[in-house]
Amino acid sequence: MKVNFKRAAISGIIGEIAYFISMMLFLITHTNFALTLWEFMTVIGAIVMLIAFLVIAEEFKIKPLLRRLMTISLSGTVFLTSVAHFTSIGVIRKLESQGTTVPDYFKIGAFPSIEMTIDYVAWGFFMGAAFITLFLGIKDKAIRIFSVTCGILCLCGFIGSFFSNSLWYIAPLGYGIGFLIMCIFILKRKEAK
Repeated sequence: MKVNFKRAAISGIIGEIAYFISMMLFLITHTNFALTLWEFMTVIGAIVMLIAFLVIAEEFKIKPLLRRLMTISLSGTVFLTSVAHFTSIGVIRKLESQGTTVPDYFKIGAFPSIEMTIDYVAWGFFMGAAFITLFLGIKDKAIRIFSVTCGILCLCGFIGSFFSNSLWYIAPLGYGIGFLIMCIFILKRKEAK
């Protein structure tokens, strides 16, 4: 077993847990600090997932074309979520702290809004595409099931968001809970060998 593979799985687990802790901290406290922490953890989480997916692709010898498509999809997630959250942190909240009234359609967390649409494309469409690409490239039956399930959940949340904001919450089941379970499964399986 490659050490970097184990580290990638552990990083995925830690990244997901840290994300959920930051989210819960904000939901409990509703402070600007907690919101900023949550937004930073969202961007960091996207980067951790990119690295974990690349290591998984290498470990399971995914074909170069599918690896490139997966990398493009994951890079789309990282880029778009960075744009949405850094705009929220560096522009929107600074304007609000200066007393400027910012319309809801520019705010992250408001629906519908430009920033939420960007984030939904990042985590619903591009992350869903990354999971589907992993599914197409991997031969391991259990991981194929995890990846296609996560991909479908992400894409269903993305498409559902066009009809109702509450349907978006299908997507985090894929990229959040599903990815966490997949990392735990991969780690346990590799340790058992």
